[in-house]
Amino acid sequence: MDANGDGVMTYQEYDAWVDAEKFDTVCQFALGALFDLADADQDGALDRAQFTALRQALGNRADNADAAFDALDPTNSGRVDRAAYLAAIRAYVTGDESPMGVALY
Repeated sequence: MDANGDGVMTYQEYDAWVDAEKFDTVCQFALGALFDLADADQDGALDRAQFTALRQALGNRADNADAAFDALDPTNSGRVDRAAYLAAIRAYVTGDESPMGVALY
């Protein structure tokens, strides 16, 4: 993923590397594990604070994370479940419609 070999993977390098196959075989497991770490009560969903903390740890601004949470919580339940989170990221990296991706990037 680190195309220029500088020891740092930028978003641009990740974006150039990732596709559906790589998401399905690599990224979804790593991103799912990070989701699970942020899911402090292990209920399979993140509240706004947990989601924002996760996205900030991944380099997103808090206001972008807040907008992404809103995109993933259209019923205003106050929760984003793991499957919806991973599906939204997969949609974004494969070029499908992803309101979360638009909010974050």
